[in-house]
Amino acid sequence: MKRFVKMAAIAIIAAASVSAAFAGGKAEAAYPERDITCIIPFGQGGGTDVWARKVMEGMSRELKVNVTPTNVTGGSAGSIGTQQVWTSAHDGYVLAATSETPLTIPVTTPITQTAKDWEYFIAGGSPGLLCVNAKKAADLDIGSLDKLAAYGDKAQLKIAGTTGGLWFALASLVSDKAYGNWPFTWVSYSGSGPAILACVGGVDADLVVASAGEVKDYIRSGQLVPIAHMSTESYTFTGGASPIEIPAVTKSIPSIAKYLPLQQWLGFMVPADTPAPVKAKLTAAFQATMNSPDMKQFAVDQCAVIFNKTGAESKAMAQKSESNLCWILGDLGKTTFSPAERGIPRP
Repeated sequence: MKRFVKMAAIAIIAAASVSAAFAGGKAEAAYPERDITCIIPFGQGGGTDVWARKVMEGMSRELKVNVTPTNVTGGSAGSIGTQQVWTSAHDGYVLAATSETPLTIPVTTPITQTAKDWEYFIAGGSPGLLCVNAKKAADLDIGSLDKLAAYGDKAQLKIAGTTGGLWFALASLVSDKAYGNWPFTWVSYSGSGPAILACVGGVDADLVVASAGEVKDYIRSGQLVPIAHMSTESYTFTGGASPIEIPAVTKSIPSIAKYLPLQQWLGFMVPADTPAPVKAKLTAAFQATMNSPDMKQFAVDQCAVIFNKTGAESKAMAQKSESNLCWILGDLGKTTFSPAERGIPRP
């Protein structure tokens, strides 16, 4: 009798183990069971917004649920939308669209999460350009980098962008006395899209720094004049009727070369403690999206290159960008908190 009871108990335990394993496998296979939200922490029309919407279109197709992009603006470097994702359940149902800009959140706000706390899916990026409103370029004769460098009243010029991140860091270097000493007035917007429109309008801003993909249509239409590639080499813009050779900003400001190149990148992220099976599903869907002919053509149309980085590779890229950007802003006195106190190593 005792032997029978013992065997029955073993059978029950074994059956329970199989059931649990099956249930676990079923749960893993089930994700996603419902629609997903992708929070875009910047305004419509900028690179983060445009790329997130395109990537999420592919993710919806691969995951077979709706992935709905939603703009939630505000805060330094997109901190309000990004924090909304962080305070949601870490279950893969709320994603954060991102660029390199939110990497500066821990040094510009009280929020302490750094790149180590996120898992990145890096899609692609486009070269950064300094552009001037076409009418202002004609009126002030500042339609080239050489002429802007020689212009004697730079303090009266306003440059538009999003505070924090790559373009803000580059504009800060250009304006700082120790480097370019071009004392532009920085005008902050909730994303590159609104900043570009402000410059196109020519009332609230005279210049804008943004990616080639973000400004391509305005260059084509003649509303913006690209005058500098924000890197150490010239850039040939081929998105218009004829190629435009755009000189490197270091031609006029060689001292910032030590900080360059700084690479724009765009994609999305989830908290690093999101369950591994969920991250695996997101990774597979992301890679399939990035390898599609549709996405490759989109990158060409956006004057961009595809990175398609996930896992350890994307984390390393994000942490390198974080180190560069946070320490540039820290050294220029543009941060509220020191990168060192946030545990961000100097590059």
